[in-house]
Amino acid sequence: MLRLIVVRLAWFVPTILVTSMVLFLAVNVIPGSAAKAALGIDATPQAIARFEHELGLDRPLYVQYFEWLAKVLQGDFGTSFQNRVPVGPEILARLPVTLELALLAFLIANLIAVPLGAFAAYHHQRPVDTVISAIATLFGAIPTFWMATLLILLLGMTLRWLPAGGYVPFADNPAMNLRLLLMPALSLGVVSSALLLRIMRAEMIEVLSSDYIRTAFAKGANPSIVIWKHALRNSLIPFLTVGAVEFGWLFGGVVIIEDIFLLPGLGSLVLVGIINRDYPVLLSSVLVITVVVLTLNLVVDLLAAVLDPRQVYARSEQ
Repeated sequence: MLRLIVVRLAWFVPTILVTSMVLFLAVNVIPGSAAKAALGIDATPQAIARFEHELGLDRPLYVQYFEWLAKVLQGDFGTSFQNRVPVGPEILARLPVTLELALLAFLIANLIAVPLGAFAAYHHQRPVDTVISAIATLFGAIPTFWMATLLILLLGMTLRWLPAGGYVPFADNPAMNLRLLLMPALSLGVVSSALLLRIMRAEMIEVLSSDYIRTAFAKGANPSIVIWKHALRNSLIPFLTVGAVEFGWLFGGVVIIEDIFLLPGLGSLVLVGIINRDYPVLLSSVLVITVVVLTLNLVVDLLAAVLDPRQVYARSEQ
């Protein structure tokens, strides 16, 4: 177990460094000019050259990268090109919004996927299984922005059950906070539940075919106890790893949803950075999202290995 932890931690830092290099290169090679976006379309070539020189944008990319990385390691995420304010405090203020949205969406996805996946597995190759599998396929084929638009039209404008946008901090008004986040969380959670449902169904089918489960049924054990207490518990161990990856997708895929529902999270900040070619904002926001996702995957990977010793043995052989 100790060897597994050391190996995972040893790979964590290089992964972050390589990711930061790829991210920095990708941001700097996309079409558009940060100087023109900040100064406006009427900016003169002299003004653009002065802007780029003052901010070091006229230097080689590798020089810019190492300077940016050194500042990030010191906790300095730079200053926005547009409004000249530090990026770090802005990220800290927006991070809880995205985390709360991703957690709520992940909860909704699991509330859909776990019971339906287990129920479909118990009725494997029966009409119920076919219907649930079709539902999973349908959910997986729906784009999140289309689901968001549909929910706004139905729950926000037609039935008027939920507000269609805006944000109130949880500390200020918990009830309103949850009402405002429920629709965007549903937009993400319903679509995300498709993959989780299929994974849960496959894992449950495998566990239900195990010898100890068949023996329990043969001895006349209560089916509900066998399924929900024994089979489901063992199915959740590999499901945990896939769930961590899916949470990472939720956390990193909130850009469009936050913009649609006017949520002041990291996703909307990324979109602002893209539109304005605001490199410090874009780089820092995406880097923070990447670090959070990789950290979560590392923690879940180690937790899954602790819960299932077979994974420790298998990975120690790698």
